[in-house]
Amino acid sequence: MATSRCAKHVFITGNTGVGKTTLVQRVTDELRKESILLRGFVTEEVRTSGRRTGFDVISLDGQRGILSRAGGSKPGPKVGQYVVDVSSFEHIALRALDLPVSIEEVYFPIARW
Repeated sequence: MATSRCAKHVFITGNTGVGKTTLVQRVTDELRKESILLRGFVTEEVRTSGRRTGFDVISLDGQRGILSRAGGSKPGPKVGQYVVDVSSFEHIALRALDLPVSIEEVYFPIARW
């Protein structure tokens, strides 16, 4: 019996500090062991002197860029106290979601802040 496979999308949400990013990192490590093609990104908080000062965006292939910074001097949209670096987000996150020619076995884990 033939089975049909298609891309799976997983969105993980939850309160701060519950382990969303850790979960995604552990699951992607296990899926890579099975040679499953992964596309996606996670966000990671940035702390300075123990205080959260922003977030970085990290693609599953290891590219890292600024997602947002508190009171940033760059112009851009604001989310609460954070100024979003749109060009960095587009460069890292959107490229991480580019589809390959065949999407039959691609999973897209995305953790959000």
